[in-house]
Amino acid sequence: MPEPRQNRPLATMLAHLTLLGAAALPLMALAIWFFWDQLAPHAVGNLQYAFDVTNIGVGARLSGFTLSLAGAVIQAYGLLGLRQTFLEAAEGRSLSARAVKGFRRFAWVTLAMVFVGIIQHTGLIVILSLSEPGREGTLSFQFGTNEIKALYIGALLVFVAHVFAEGKQAKEENEAFL
Repeated sequence: MPEPRQNRPLATMLAHLTLLGAAALPLMALAIWFFWDQLAPHAVGNLQYAFDVTNIGVGARLSGFTLSLAGAVIQAYGLLGLRQTFLEAAEGRSLSARAVKGFRRFAWVTLAMVFVGIIQHTGLIVILSLSEPGREGTLSFQFGTNEIKALYIGALLVFVAHVFAEGKQAKEENEAFL
């Protein structure tokens, strides 16, 4: 097993990347909805409907922005927990309470984002359809292969977080015994 100091550069780099990701998510939501005319075709490309995005009004943009920002903030919260895990690992405390708590938070947020993503997808379809004459009130609920895969990945991370916590507990018991 490598020494904790050997993992420090990787853990430090991952901590910086997760901080960058946590900051970028809300900024990307902001950019998409405030520079709608330039970015909308890319933002709505995976919604399975061809919407005329030029008709979207200010109210719909604010609703879409709020919905997108909520998901981005939740994801950023999870990434900041993961960042704490990386920072602890960089200091040689991979099984500290803060490291375990941070990873557990990231795992639960990852699992929750499956359902948040479904809600966001459905909400965006409704928002965009209400802005398009002739297609008002389109509702689309999506739960397919990608969502099932994300659900299993989230469940796996939650399981790993529990194993991580058990490892921390075993480490503490061993230290108390010695």
